[in-house]
Amino acid sequence: MRKMFISTIAAARSGQLNEDLRGSRKPWRPEETGLRTYERGFCFTEYFYTRAASGSFTEYGKPDWKRIGRRIGKKLRDILDPEPNIPGPSVEERRAQRLRDASVGLVYFDTFEELESWHPTDVDPIQQANQSLLPRVPNVHDQYGRKTKLLLCHDYQGGYHEYESVRPSPLNSESYSCKHLQYVDTFVYFSHKLVCIPPPAWINVLHRHGVEVLGTFLIEPQTPNMERLLTKTDGKSVVAKRLTDMAYAYGFDGWLLNIEQDAPGTYRNWHRDLVDFLDELRVSIGKQKKVLWYDALTTEGDVYYQNGLTSMNSSYVRSTCGLFTNYKWTQKELAQSKLLAGELGIPSTNIFFGIDVWAQNTDMPGPPRVTYPSDGGGGTNTGLAMSFLSSSGFSTAMFGPAWAYEHFSTSSSSEIRSRRKPSIADQVDDSMWTGTCLPDELSCNCQKGKPHHTNFYQKYPINEYAHEYPAGSSRFFETSFAQAFQPCNDNLPNQPVRYWPALGSQDPTPNLTSIPAKQWEAVNEGPITRVLYGELSAEPRSSLRILTKLAGCYEEADSHSSSNAQMTRLCLYKLGMLADGSLEATIEVRGKVFEEETAYGIYLAYVDRVSGTLSYSDWDVHLHGHVLSHIPIQHESGELVEIGVYMGNGYERSIPLVLMEITRITIKPKEALAAVYAIGDVHVKDRGQLGSVQKRITWNWERMAQGNGRDWPQGIPWGRTTGPFSSFTIRINGRVIGEAYCLEFPLKNGDVENLGEEITVIVIGHVFGAGDVHSPSISIPRADMLIKAN
Repeated sequence: MRKMFISTIAAARSGQLNEDLRGSRKPWRPEETGLRTYERGFCFTEYFYTRAASGSFTEYGKPDWKRIGRRIGKKLRDILDPEPNIPGPSVEERRAQRLRDASVGLVYFDTFEELESWHPTDVDPIQQANQSLLPRVPNVHDQYGRKTKLLLCHDYQGGYHEYESVRPSPLNSESYSCKHLQYVDTFVYFSHKLVCIPPPAWINVLHRHGVEVLGTFLIEPQTPNMERLLTKTDGKSVVAKRLTDMAYAYGFDGWLLNIEQDAPGTYRNWHRDLVDFLDELRVSIGKQKKVLWYDALTTEGDVYYQNGLTSMNSSYVRSTCGLFTNYKWTQKELAQSKLLAGELGIPSTNIFFGIDVWAQNTDMPGPPRVTYPSDGGGGTNTGLAMSFLSSSGFSTAMFGPAWAYEHFSTSSSSEIRSRRKPSIADQVDDSMWTGTCLPDELSCNCQKGKPHHTNFYQKYPINEYAHEYPAGSSRFFETSFAQAFQPCNDNLPNQPVRYWPALGSQDPTPNLTSIPAKQWEAVNEGPITRVLYGELSAEPRSSLRILTKLAGCYEEADSHSSSNAQMTRLCLYKLGMLADGSLEATIEVRGKVFEEETAYGIYLAYVDRVSGTLSYSDWDVHLHGHVLSHIPIQHESGELVEIGVYMGNGYERSIPLVLMEITRITIKPKEALAAVYAIGDVHVKDRGQLGSVQKRITWNWERMAQGNGRDWPQGIPWGRTTGPFSSFTIRINGRVIGEAYCLEFPLKNGDVENLGEEITVIVIGHVFGAGDVHSPSISIPRADMLIKAN
């Protein structure tokens, strides 16, 4: 290495190397020392001396030959094999697109100028999340072994999709929504922007599940003016102030900082000033929010991925809340990180080792992507890497969790509108998380063998190595089984099903099988047994249908009397709720079978804190409509840990039988709401500037009457911007046109086409843990609701 460097410098001093590298390029300027300086001309001699003068190439007063070689290698690769210069949108085009996205709730910033000029008063109500972070129960339902915290880093098809906006259009297939949030600790919204603000739909659904949401601050190699990161005004960091204010204004929980560009060579105190910036940001943002550091920029000021905790990134980690490592780690990096974390007093759970889900693909351009294990890691083997991290006491950062929905087909067929057949993407995603069997034919572009059908994927599902958190909080749980994508009401028979995106309304996903998911597929091959299972439906509204059948050896099923005489139970949700008598449950359920044929109903399960024994409280369900209300949640020395369904003997056939349909479950404090709320002042107003004016329906809510309890029962959520309301449904002439999570709703001209001259508008507010509140029906002239062409 040293000989190579000396010969390179000799050539540089002779001027030959400089001329060879310059070619016909413009002369190099000393102040231009970023990765992309070859585009403007490059001089090795000047570059070396500029960096040497800043101390970048020395260690303990002597040349650091390894680092010198790495620097020269990076520069040579960038010069001799540059990335293709693909023309992108102009500055004006990017600005116009950013404004269009902002008008439907999608906010990001491309430049430091945009970031620095932002002010909290710029925030549009439709860009804010209304859901506060639901406090999760600290005890988890981990059945065995050590578990790992799980961070998901989004990056789905570049980010900022229409289905994530406040006015999405129907889709021909479902997209990514993450149906396994009970296993997720943190979600990072990632896109290739300087500042990525998570869309409010994502913040709302994640907060409802108790998942922290982080935005991303990203400096890429081509990002101009990176030195402005450390700009100060009156001794305070401008960027730290903006990032702090944004997290509070938009309603999310902190930042992932990812700097993928070398520090400017002329900046003498970069490391010291960057640490000061991180310290200031962490203090400014407060203990209730987080700042994570990504493993790219080192303390020496260059991008050099460490794949673990090392002396080259530890100072940044100590100034933040944790580390998100690069993806090429091995067990060697795990051991070294464990040792250093212990010496520095950094909890190992604050180190999130990255797993690149895309690394399993064989159809990727360029060099193969590598993640642990190096042979077949990522993809369906993501759980295998998590098994090593959990046993080592580290946390997991999963990059590209929507891989299944990008790499495989998302199209599906439906037997009927309300019951869709899972797409290949759905099946691959379920396989990764629960260990179910993959389809034999995946129809992806990985032609080299079958890289996703590994020997391990069924043995190492994600859900066996991540913490499983209880649904809801210790005092509140609510679900109406809403899904992120719901069939459109105008779907026609024998036509492809279209879906309305409702990402922000997605409820916790129930457990649908009475035995583990990866065993469910083989249940028909084993001994005869009675099974309970569920099917999510959307007709005529969201609900959960509970079915039963005898599974096993089919030739014996119709004539065989099951020897399994005990009660069959299906746990729908795992909980962690108080059982001191202060809570009560209300369940809307409809029985489908006469009670004389078989006994069935809802059960609550309590665990005794002293003995650890499980006890059940069963509540029968009867034929036709039925509401189980005011069910006391009480146990002398325990807590409520499950809610589910049960059935006794009586049905001994292999043909599925629908037992009941559940439309809503609510568990909340007994005390009555302290007030009656009303919605009024519904009208249409203009929002925006000349050339980009929107028509919006707006409204207000108010307290109408005082009740007997406190202003708002402790434990029930309260909307940051909507008070007692979780969301609002907007109806025009009796037709639902969308959901709102603030007190405004943008209109489209298509909403009122062919509807006459007078339009009837009703806003329906959904109160946390209670019923619905309807506004008065308001008649508005159609002309007032149309957006006029400029």
